[in-house]
Order: sequence, then C-alpha cells, then structure tokens
Amino acid sequence: MPNKIVFDIETQKTFGEVGGLQSNHHLLGVSFVGVYSYQQNKYFGFLEKDLPALETILLKEKPLMIGFNNKGFDNKVLQPYFKRLNLDELKYLDILEEIYKNLGFRLKLESVAQATISEGKSGTGLDAIRYYKERDFDSLAKYCLDDVRVTKNVYEYGLAQGVLHYYAGGIKTKIPIPWGVPPVIEQKIINAYTKHQRLKIKYFSVDEKGVKEESERKIDILKIEGDKLTAFCHLKEKQREFLMPQILAAEPTTETYAHQSALFA
Repeated sequence: MPNKIVFDIETQKTFGEVGGLQSNHHLLGVSFVGVYSYQQNKYFGFLEKDLPALETILLKEKPLMIGFNNKGFDNKVLQPYFKRLNLDELKYLDILEEIYKNLGFRLKLESVAQATISEGKSGTGLDAIRYYKERDFDSLAKYCLDDVRVTKNVYEYGLAQGVLHYYAGGIKTKIPIPWGVPPVIEQKIINAYTKHQRLKIKYFSVDEKGVKEESERKIDILKIEGDKLTAFCHLKEKQREFLMPQILAAEPTTETYAHQSALFA
C-alpha cells in the first residue's frame, strides 16, 4: 500500500485568545491530531500527550502528508511539539494550496466538499475548542476524525476525476488539480462509450432531505452530453440519466452491448 496519510489537527485556543493571527500559531496548542493511514487502512487519533509517539512514527515512515491547509496552518501549530523532526522536510499534498494555484483565491473545506462529494464538516473549529475546554475528548476525536474522513474523500475524488468542484454564482464549477491518476473517470467513460463496453460504476445521489446514498451498478451508455450520461441501468432495469461528477469510480467490464446509435457507428 502507498506510504501516505491524511491528517488534520484541532487546537486548544483561538487566534483571538493568543493575540491574533500574526505569527502566533505556536501559541494555539494542539488538542488532537486525526490521521488516516493508507498502509493500515485505519484511522488513528493523538491527544497532546501522545504527540511524541506521532513524531516517532513520522520520523520512521516519512509518509506523504495529505491535508487541507496543512502547510499554512497545521504544520505551524504542530512543529513546536517536535524536537527531532522538521515537518517541512516531509512530502506534502496540500489540497488548499493546489486550489489556490489554480483559482488565485482560497476556499473552505466545507465549500469544496459540499460541491464535490455532497457532504461537509460535522461542525466548526470553535466546536472542537469547546470540546477540549469541556474535556469532552470523545466528541473532540469524533469531530477531528470526521474532518479527516471528509478530506480523504475529497482527495480520492480528485484522484479518480482529476478535478474538484465549488459553486460560483450558484453554478458548480470545476477546479482542475494535478494529482488525478490517468485515465480519470471522464476518459474511462468516453472510452467505454466508444467501444460499447459495459461499465461498472459507483454512484452517489442525494435525496430531497439531503441524505447521500451510494450504490454500485452496471450501465450501458447510450449518449453523452457534457457531464450528463444517458444509459441503461441494469440495477433498475431501465434507461436513466447519470451525472458524471457523481460517479465515484468507473471500471470497464468484459461485456459489450449494442444500441441503436452503435448500429450506425
């Protein structure tokens, strides 16, 4: 498995409590660090007292560190706890940094996640600080690890699609990112359509109550118009429309199909 982790930190204090934003990251204090390890396919949590163990792990494994604003925030808060490890010497994929390079402005994780994967954070950083002050470490851990999960899902969407999304004037807009692994889903779909090859997809939809549902199904693509696919769905046994940005995974099968447009290709 690849040697990479997704991580996020929570702090003990706000910038308002330590004299403002300017160079005061080291005064915020770490309350919790959430980590997802790809090697172990597992989530881990580290309280402030556990940070020496985290430093030892990072020194030994030197993973790719994936996060959202990890260079601009997380590292600056975390570094004072590490005496043997210089965090700047590790490899990073900072999702916010890549977004800024493309757009020229910054977005919140909540905005990107809602537009990209139709889910967001379970609260705000102020909630995490309150949990810490109330010594409610269970809620603190749950909040931080949920942020790690959302960040992981956004990262993996980018891997599969080669883009993320945000809303600009109410219109879902693409953000090209550099870590997508070819062939990305759009190319797989076009290839399958050209070859009349049946696709196995993982698809998500959101109902009227905002509940997100994921399902796997096989489809025969009949038409592609922009980001919209018209296809025969074998799960529902009928023709229906699919939105390409809501396809989380796509793999061609060994099965082929024929349809009216294919007969004249």
